[in-house]
Amino acid sequence: MRPKQPGLKTVFLVLLLILPSPQVLANADTLGAPEPVKLVTGPHYPPFAADYLPSKGLGPFLVMQVLKASGYQSTVELRPWKRAYREALQNKYDAVLPYIETSERKDQYLFTDAVFEANTYVYVTADSKIDASSLEGLKGLVYCNPLGFADSSALQEMRSKGEIIRISSANLKTCFKMLMAGRADFIKINHDVADYVVHNMDLSADKIRSLPFIVEHISLHVMVPKTRKDAQALVSSFDSAFLEMKKTGKLHEWTKTYLETINPKIRTAPE
Repeated sequence: MRPKQPGLKTVFLVLLLILPSPQVLANADTLGAPEPVKLVTGPHYPPFAADYLPSKGLGPFLVMQVLKASGYQSTVELRPWKRAYREALQNKYDAVLPYIETSERKDQYLFTDAVFEANTYVYVTADSKIDASSLEGLKGLVYCNPLGFADSSALQEMRSKGEIIRISSANLKTCFKMLMAGRADFIKINHDVADYVVHNMDLSADKIRSLPFIVEHISLHVMVPKTRKDAQALVSSFDSAFLEMKKTGKLHEWTKTYLETINPKIRTAPE
């Protein structure tokens, strides 16, 4: 006697039990894929970061390309600088950029390799009597640096000795307004940022001038909070992809294209 063959209904029920559901299949497609990296940046720091720029600035734009090359999808939001710093430590974001590396920040964050490098200068009004050729010539003066912006070690030392006074504002535009109003004697900033801030303020470039010496050479980085469980892996992956893209010239090409798109055609740095 031949054994009874299972009916179609029985076969269908067995398949339902052994085959993965559509949701499981969808999850399987992304199994092992990293979660999107939530980036956060700050305002009023063009061309590197600003709410009115494409991708919220050159910094987020390049970082997102590097993350994509290293296997990460990413998103970017904009917050006030101090809030961005604080909320990243609260694990609301995975990385914050771009920031200068300081000993205080290194206690809480891991830093990627430098994404940008620049020289910073002292900016004064065009009719200012200040004619310093070094930091020594700035003693007794007042300068403006926005909240959340770091000072160079040299300026920090001068402040600790009471040789100069720092006042802070919400953003660089306000610092420039304070400079023009005579409430601050000078501003310390890199020339790329100065060019774009002046352009977006509709401030004539001939109303300010930079002094003929470099205050400091800075590097800007992506910071990953140490509280993130795979912080070192993210930094290492980013640095590896960044180096490769730098070697191939992709970073230079993307940077050039981006800056040409938003070029203010203003140069404030000394020749």
